[in-house]
Amino acid sequence: MSNRAFSIRELAGYVGPGFLISVAYMDPGNWATNISGGAKYGTALLWVIVLASLMAMGIQIVAAKLGIATGKGIATLCRERLPNPVVYVLWAAAELAMIATDMAEIIGAAIGFSLIFGIPLWAGAILAGASSFALLGVRTAYARGFRAIEYTIMGLVGVIALAFVFEIALAKPTATQVGTGLAPTIPNAGALYVAIGILGATVMPHSIYLHPYIVQDRRKRLIAASGDTEDVHRTHFRYESVDTIVALSGAMFVNAAMLVVAAAALTGTGISTLNEAYVTLHGVFGSNASLAFGIALIAAGLSSSLVATMAGQTVMDGFLDWSVNVWIRRSITLAPSLAVVIAGFDPTNVLVASQVALSFELPFALIPLVYFTREEGLMGPFVNRTSTTAIMGVIVALISVLNVWLLYTTVAG
Repeated sequence: MSNRAFSIRELAGYVGPGFLISVAYMDPGNWATNISGGAKYGTALLWVIVLASLMAMGIQIVAAKLGIATGKGIATLCRERLPNPVVYVLWAAAELAMIATDMAEIIGAAIGFSLIFGIPLWAGAILAGASSFALLGVRTAYARGFRAIEYTIMGLVGVIALAFVFEIALAKPTATQVGTGLAPTIPNAGALYVAIGILGATVMPHSIYLHPYIVQDRRKRLIAASGDTEDVHRTHFRYESVDTIVALSGAMFVNAAMLVVAAAALTGTGISTLNEAYVTLHGVFGSNASLAFGIALIAAGLSSSLVATMAGQTVMDGFLDWSVNVWIRRSITLAPSLAVVIAGFDPTNVLVASQVALSFELPFALIPLVYFTREEGLMGPFVNRTSTTAIMGVIVALISVLNVWLLYTTVAG
């Protein structure tokens, strides 16, 4: 550990990357799975959110450590250290995950715009796409670093959090409801599908790829100021770990609040879509509740879309050593989302399916992360402890087993 005393003032300079990552954990895909889970099964799946959030904290801290220790991301290390056929498979899986992620973000924001302004979903999708380009301009306008975009994202995260503080105050859940939901249980096969969707929506592949990359800005500045020493990197890692835990704890609250509000307002109604949830919240809690819901949904979709685009850049550049203009990539990844909306597919079903697809991609990102962070020659003094590697292995195995179970129950059903 670093010998420097912990300082709240110094911590403030490190806060940011964790919040960029946190938006991936409360994007519209989470909304679809959490609303569906709460409406169908009450608070029974609340424990899944807590478990997934704790897993996410551990995963993201290890991902940040990889970037701090090596100065490189997972995709770059794969290209440098793995056989080409494996690299291409991992790249293809990552790109499919980026498409599924971006589809969830844009469709979610489109639903929010559609609900608040009373416009058709296709018009909401166009507005969401245009807004995502505007946010992307904030990033490209500040090429010297991530601070401007970190402040933008933290502002949007604040909007989402305040909206659900308000929703929870209206729902007034009891301690019994919350306590019952924290006891591990899977009511039936349908609940398993939703539970894995929650897992896929909470632990996001693109956030695992992105985290080692976005710590590089501070890493370079720290080396320039204080030298490339172990103590400098340990201080960086300590503060980044705190940043990650605080940000993802906030994301856990938002996810839990979504499910609890859905359980309070929607259980027994047969409602599981975001559109119906918006209307029902209006009827149960009033217009302010539905307005807060819609605004938070837009904030979640737009912030997550920006972060997903940044992650997509790191994936292509890392795996293929090929940089694509961010505006071109934004245009390409936007196309499938608009196509799904224009084709008339049910947006909530698409959101839930996209999150289940993401859970299948998770091992493709997690296995290289575990593999690289256990190599002492690569990580040096930051190499994983045996216990850390074991816990990460259990997480990968758990996700893989749940995915096989889901595939079996889906085919058998």
